Amino acid sequence: MSETAVRTLNEAYEDLSPYIGEITPDHIETFQRDGVVHVPGFVKPELCERVIEHFMDWSGLKWREWPSDPVEQAAFVAAVETANGRDKHHFAARQDDPWMFNYVAQRKFGEAASRLLKAPAVKILSESLYAKHPVASGHSRPAQWHQDFPWLPIDRAQAVQFWLALVPVTVDMGPMVHLKGSHHSEPGGMINGYDEDAETLYPELFERYEVTPLEPVGQGEAVFHHALTWHSSGLNHTNRIRWAMASYRMSANCRYTGQQNFNTDGFGLKPNQLFDHPHFPTVYP
Repeated sequence: MSETAVRTLNEAYEDLSPYIGEITPDHIETFQRDGVVHVPGFVKPELCERVIEHFMDWSGLKWREWPSDPVEQAAFVAAVETANGRDKHHFAARQDDPWMFNYVAQRKFGEAASRLLKAPAVKILSESLYAKHPVASGHSRPAQWHQDFPWLPIDRAQAVQFWLALVPVTVDMGPMVHLKGSHHSEPGGMINGYDEDAETLYPELFERYEVTPLEPVGQGEAVFHHALTWHSSGLNHTNRIRWAMASYRMSANCRYTGQQNFNTDGFGLKPNQLFDHPHFPTVYP
């Protein structure tokens, strides 16, 4: 999307605030203490459905569940492999879809991040599609224990992930669990779960911090976690797709490190400088 297109989009901003809930003082207290907080009913179901429609159009993934027909199953697998093989995989939809840009730029999302982080001003950093496919498709994989911050191209951990369940997520669909309070730990590196394992490298984390219960997540429920909070998720053992999305908002004081990232590559951002670019607007205040 060109800078001209971004400016045009900003002029045509659609206020979606009637579909977005509020962050309460209790939410802020929980987030500051635990590094994670669940906010039921944060996004209304009708807006969740619009987000799914846009993700379907953008990704080419048109299914809600694993089909029973073998021909349709083959089409499902082919679509997943095509989506996985794209340059940016499932990241940065807003770079292609103006409606998605408008959605993630909503001021109420920015306000929520500002209040949770206690940051006076926040910018958008990223958005990602997390459609966890059924095990039967051959394309379901767990997310091993990790922190997000080591993978982000920002110089400080003043960032919060906003994860949204776009459909009801049952415990057998692989919802996230977190280590409560682990945002007080140091960055643990780019652990990918293949050649390194967090529980082996940092056993003290799992002695010091409690794993949150594995619980269902309702449609429209938001899970906010700090960029340093350790988290993981399991396999999807159902026939339904776990449609979810996540997006990061960061303190406007964060500086770009130059680290490779699908959300920031190719925009001419300057290392050690602020994110002064239309693709990373200040969304609060």
